[in-house]
Amino acid sequence: MNSQEILEPTARLASLKSRAQAVFIDIFILFAIFIPFNIYSTKKSEIIYLVIVYSIFVCIQVYFLTKRGQSIGKMIFKVRISQFDNQAKVPSFFKIIILRIVVNDLMYAIPIIGLIYLVLNYSLALFSPHRCIHDYISGTIVVKV
Repeated sequence: MNSQEILEPTARLASLKSRAQAVFIDIFILFAIFIPFNIYSTKKSEIIYLVIVYSIFVCIQVYFLTKRGQSIGKMIFKVRISQFDNQAKVPSFFKIIILRIVVNDLMYAIPIIGLIYLVLNYSLALFSPHRCIHDYISGTIVVKV
């Protein structure tokens, strides 16, 4: 099966705009969780509450990503992560969470290389089929729902 057969019809590919908007919503939700708290707070009760709320948010995101291939932002903008070779199938936990998110975030954490990786990762999405490096690593593609 060649890549053209896999990607038919190309109208199903998520636009860069909808992908960016979905990421923005996910980041906005994270900021909404953290803003009410002084991140330099030494009050044990505030820190514990923040950790609990953040953990709940992460669990919700992981649940939706592994069951539906969608974060909250992706649900709002009607896009989802699919397996590249079978767009009807949601990728496994390992592909979405470990390969797509953890490996990606670890790359960002490397001084200098992380910045270069960040630019290359998202620059690649400017070209069809709009896949970032993390999509290639995990064997995924983002499609319209």
